[in-house]
Amino acid sequence: MTDILLLTPPFVQPNCPYPATAYLTGYLRRKGYAVEQADLSIETLVRVFSREFISSLFENYDGEGDENCNRMWALRGDYVATIESVIRFLQGKDNTIASLICSPEYLPQAGRFEQMAEVEEVFGSLGQKDCAEYLATLYLQDLSDFIRATVTPDFEVVKYGESLAVAIAEFSTIEQELQKPRNAIDNLMCDILREHIERTQPRRVGISVPFPGNLLGALRIGQYIKANYPSIEVVMGGGYPTTELRTMSDREIFRYVDYIVLDDGELALECILEGGELLHTYTLEGYHEGSGRISHRERGCPDFNGLPHSLYFSLTEVTNPMHRLWSDGRWNKMMLAHGCYWAKCAFCDTTLDYIGCYDAVSAAEIADWMDEVARQTGSRGFHFVDEAAPPRLLKELSLELLRRGARYSWWTNIRFEKSYTGDLCALLARAGCVAVSGGLEVASDRLLEMIGKGITIEQATLAMRNFYYAGIMVHTYLMYGLPTETLQESVDAAEVVRQMFRAELIGSAFWHRYAMTVHSRSGHEPEAFGVRRKDRLPNPFANNEVPFAENRGYSLDMVGEALNLSLANWLVGCGLDKPVHKWFATKVPATTVIPSLITDHLIKPDSCRIYNDKARIVWVGGTPELSEEGIIIHTPSTTKEVKFTEAEAEFMFAVLEQTSDLAEEYTFEQIRTLWEEHFDRPFIEFYSSKKWDIVRKLGLLQI
Repeated sequence: MTDILLLTPPFVQPNCPYPATAYLTGYLRRKGYAVEQADLSIETLVRVFSREFISSLFENYDGEGDENCNRMWALRGDYVATIESVIRFLQGKDNTIASLICSPEYLPQAGRFEQMAEVEEVFGSLGQKDCAEYLATLYLQDLSDFIRATVTPDFEVVKYGESLAVAIAEFSTIEQELQKPRNAIDNLMCDILREHIERTQPRRVGISVPFPGNLLGALRIGQYIKANYPSIEVVMGGGYPTTELRTMSDREIFRYVDYIVLDDGELALECILEGGELLHTYTLEGYHEGSGRISHRERGCPDFNGLPHSLYFSLTEVTNPMHRLWSDGRWNKMMLAHGCYWAKCAFCDTTLDYIGCYDAVSAAEIADWMDEVARQTGSRGFHFVDEAAPPRLLKELSLELLRRGARYSWWTNIRFEKSYTGDLCALLARAGCVAVSGGLEVASDRLLEMIGKGITIEQATLAMRNFYYAGIMVHTYLMYGLPTETLQESVDAAEVVRQMFRAELIGSAFWHRYAMTVHSRSGHEPEAFGVRRKDRLPNPFANNEVPFAENRGYSLDMVGEALNLSLANWLVGCGLDKPVHKWFATKVPATTVIPSLITDHLIKPDSCRIYNDKARIVWVGGTPELSEEGIIIHTPSTTKEVKFTEAEAEFMFAVLEQTSDLAEEYTFEQIRTLWEEHFDRPFIEFYSSKKWDIVRKLGLLQI
């Protein structure tokens, strides 16, 4: 018998496991508990996109749909014949079919194909696999549209039932849906759930609910267990209850679950399994605060064993390479550290532990965990899901990975701060970093200061420049509608972003409309940010967004439409010379941002080129050899000879040999002392020479 079966409910991204159950499984197994885990999200999705289910879908169609549904029904034979081969292709099990998918007569095409980009322009003649993945995604989106029209309007490949779960004031709103007969997708999920319960015989079932869109599926699971396995206790936790159910007074949800855990679940679940004092947990009787906390080191390495790694499949919803990282590829999701090392942004949930309680481990431990997870999953790609990865830890991790000779590909979330010098970014790239995402937010120095972001447009520009030069893709999160933000500032923010795209600093971006949350500093003190909270009592069930009033004087909907329209064009390289005020549907002021703002920042020197005795120097380039004219350096793509005098060559060779030992720390002070033992002229003269610059570009980094 199993102590607990941990589940991910429908639906999360289908390309890789969501890590919540893996972290809980790893911790509880190390504590000696019998733990099983299952991903009902991917298992249900694969059965939805199966020959059997698609056949029944069309067989039960009553012909009452729109023109698009009728076209798909007419092509039902083509859908049934192709669905399994498409899923196998997206799972990476049959790449040979890519050429067929790209041919015009293989995939049936409905409404989604009418909106697609010109694939020849986007992918050219060489990107056949990418093109096939894009077309296969459109094909699945067409089927999803048919499912929404004929089975349930709540179906989404990722955000299942999200519209039902966003801002639920009373539990009765979602219970009305639960009281309806189960639809065909619910039945599939419950069949899979029954198989896992019969196989594992759990005493308890734990359900992670990371997003609002997972709530409906989680409650369906609880409903099924209560009806068919009443002796099994049901525990719910995750990001959604942690952020939205903290002030819950409505107890109706306890007809479907026995416990609701807030914040980190490891110790809270251990308390439930032990039968002792509860920790950060709701029951029908009320909230149990308890006491206790574990460190990130005690949380340890996630355990992905037992998850169906062969079932995950990639999607290409958009052709933008940065956006694709979220849905394409088998990324192992991990945390470098718990919480956010900055934790000062006024719009962020800094009062909650998952952001406000920062705790890190050593780079060596993270590298050990990466090795273990790669063995578990067979994937060497990592997405570090930290709120903001600490730059110092990224530096130490990069050095550790290079020291070990570990070849991993990874990306993460960062803050665009001054720590990201050109040489640090080059180091990250050498260690496998392929992309970063970070918040530029409002692209206004006044508003950035108001919200406590701790960066400026200049700092962000220089960091983006350094990532770009290192070959690391950059995505930036943008925000509009902040308290006190004027229409002029919205126009100016658009101009800053336009100039960044024009300079090719960022590969992609996304505008979010500001929402004030109850767990943020702005939500606690809205008056300090120039707005007034609307008086009302908390909802009896879910609470997250704070309603506030302000004298804005312009339409946020109008601004949002203009920002998203312009961004959609800039993402594909169009309209970059169009004045930003012309993207707005109504008359707005022209920008006050000078046309050269970003280019003026770009010409500023990189701080890593400023000599510093205390700076560390590392060699991450190829193996050097002494030659008659200097030093030969072999890189994976070329061989370069740098000319030095004999004495300079011997000095440089010694420097490269010493600093290639990444387990030891060598500073410029040590290098300068070595120079002064052999040369009369100042070291700074040699440091400023073209010879030093050439070697530096080949991998001699100042960090």
